[in-house]
Amino acid sequence: MKPNLFQYSVLTVGVVAAMGITTANAATPTGGTSGSFNVNNKATASYTVAGNTTVQTAESNVVTVNVSETGSFSLISTVVDANPNDDFGRDRAINAQAVSTVDFTHTLANAGNINDTYTVNIANATGDDFDYNLGSSVIKYQKVDASGANTGGLVTIANGGTIALAPGEKALITVTAQADTKRVADANGILTVTAQSAYLKSKPSNSAVTTYTATNTDNALTKTPLYAITKSAITNLGNSNLDLNSTTAYVDYTITVKNEGNIAGTAISISDDLPSGLVAIASTEANYVAPTVTASNGSAAGTAVISNANKTITVAGQNIKVGETITVTFRAEKATGATATSSFVNYAVVRDNTKDDATANTPDIIDRSDNGTNPGGPTESTYEDPAKPLVGKDDNTNATVNTTNQTRAIAITPGANKEIALVTPNTINDVTNSYTYTITNNGTDVIEAAGTGNNANAVKLSIKPTATQDGGIIDNPNISIARVYVDANNNGKFDTGEIELTGVNGIYDLNAATPFVTGSTTTRKGLAPGESVKIGVQVASTGKGSNDPNSTTDNVNNIGDFETLTVAVQPNGAVSGTAAPTSTAGNPLSTTSTTTLQGINLKKYQIAANCDANPTVTAAAWSTGNVTANADQCVFYKLEAKNTFMDVAKIVNNLVVSDTLDSKLTYQTNSFSASPTATTQTLGQSIQVTFASIAANTTANVVFAAKPSQTGTN
Repeated sequence: MKPNLFQYSVLTVGVVAAMGITTANAATPTGGTSGSFNVNNKATASYTVAGNTTVQTAESNVVTVNVSETGSFSLISTVVDANPNDDFGRDRAINAQAVSTVDFTHTLANAGNINDTYTVNIANATGDDFDYNLGSSVIKYQKVDASGANTGGLVTIANGGTIALAPGEKALITVTAQADTKRVADANGILTVTAQSAYLKSKPSNSAVTTYTATNTDNALTKTPLYAITKSAITNLGNSNLDLNSTTAYVDYTITVKNEGNIAGTAISISDDLPSGLVAIASTEANYVAPTVTASNGSAAGTAVISNANKTITVAGQNIKVGETITVTFRAEKATGATATSSFVNYAVVRDNTKDDATANTPDIIDRSDNGTNPGGPTESTYEDPAKPLVGKDDNTNATVNTTNQTRAIAITPGANKEIALVTPNTINDVTNSYTYTITNNGTDVIEAAGTGNNANAVKLSIKPTATQDGGIIDNPNISIARVYVDANNNGKFDTGEIELTGVNGIYDLNAATPFVTGSTTTRKGLAPGESVKIGVQVASTGKGSNDPNSTTDNVNNIGDFETLTVAVQPNGAVSGTAAPTSTAGNPLSTTSTTTLQGINLKKYQIAANCDANPTVTAAAWSTGNVTANADQCVFYKLEAKNTFMDVAKIVNNLVVSDTLDSKLTYQTNSFSASPTATTQTLGQSIQVTFASIAANTTANVVFAAKPSQTGTN
């Protein structure tokens, strides 16, 4: 810290003359910067003369003296900044517990030549991580003289109290600041300490606060150990399965505790209480291996003690440096009478009283290897920084022991076949272009899709095209997957808030479709036995519907084209020693769905006949090819618009059929007919007919006639 040094100087030049009793009267200095002021005085006398009782008076001449005063003081923090290059002077460490205190020390010195009084204030700064309880904080000082010897005893003053110092005296100030709330590691609390000179403040030239106030900034950084506990278990089978039918089965546990905080942990306790299904193997039993304790960075390793009828393993009084790892190993076996319904879940627990190293029995940190703790008890997470979720992160996922009563079976419901319009954009989100598949865990004692990536307990979901109308081609370019999602409300379409899955080359991770672990927003729990998830697949299309092979814009007719999707559940490998399930009739792992493009298939037919009446012809007589007409005949046309959808719900609405006659043809009045009845029609050289709706698998027909001119010019 740099000292704040303020000085107000009055230079004295003058002569003091005394006649009788003299009195100094302060006068306001002129200009406010020179600091000099004059002291004017004169002598007076009173007397009586013998024979005369009247009191007589006399005055001397006035004499003037220039008085020189120097007002100067400093307030200096006596703590060395350990990190001079950072934004804060992190001078002191403070425990993370509530009601923790930290001492900040300062020296207030009167470097002037006059007696002065200083008002001392403490205040919380803004922009830091926590505040101090100013009402519970304490300010004490000890005066020392110029030689450094104490003068008087230790004095306590309130916030805003005063300290009077003679020239050359100093006050050694200790501010004991208290933070009432619990804090995370590395939280920085800033306290400002100010001293205000009463003498300098009184000078008119010193109207600004900065000219009579000195300020120090004190910082305290929250120091606490943070324990990252990882526990793992492996049975004699080389996995997590414990064979309850074997008398020689055992479980080897490994506990690692790493201090990821910013201060060493001292006299901590590491313990493990075994559940009802397990006991530690005693030294007199088969398969006994002595528990071990090792330290990675030079701390003395404690001793693992097995007690409480072989149900508790404890390492007491263990020290652990910052960044150091303590590793504990022990072996357990099934308890007498243990069955598959017994508990085989246990946790490593670290207990630490960060203020009192004498015992860990009254801890302010209780940290369990699954980030859990006893309800209502203290927990390490109180001191963890939410912005650093990986610091002090615990992991008990590999410590679970399962019995061998495991079966695996995953089933997917049969797929459905759907018809969609030739053009179905990605933006169309409807039950008509979405498929829903239910995937269910029908196994026992195995959580499916709990892992991700290439983990053995990961389950993939393959959604890929496998067939089209063209043999040997499996992917229809006009049919695509718009999105894959979790149909949480089972309404057959994607809704806001539902999970949209992302895949690579048609492979999706089923874990991403499962709910989060309770209390987590990052870890998904997979599918427990009996649980299911509904997967939605929305499709889109870009087909065309032209029957004109010579069209320059649309010479393809995709009506009737299809694509078959195969949706397959793909377990990655064995889970806890139980092999991946295979597809069976009762629990199929795959299904198919076929998407077919449908719409209006428009065809135009013609026939040459006499003009006097609409001809009655068989369907076979209408031709899509060339016909020959005599000069006195008419050409009768039939426009056939068929709704090719087979799904009765796929009604075509507002069908408009149009035709424009060649200039060499003349429309024949009264030749028009439509089936079903048209809602509107415009007739003549340009014909436009509107049908309100056409049911699935039905056809709308328009018939009219035109007469060609004999000259070809009409």
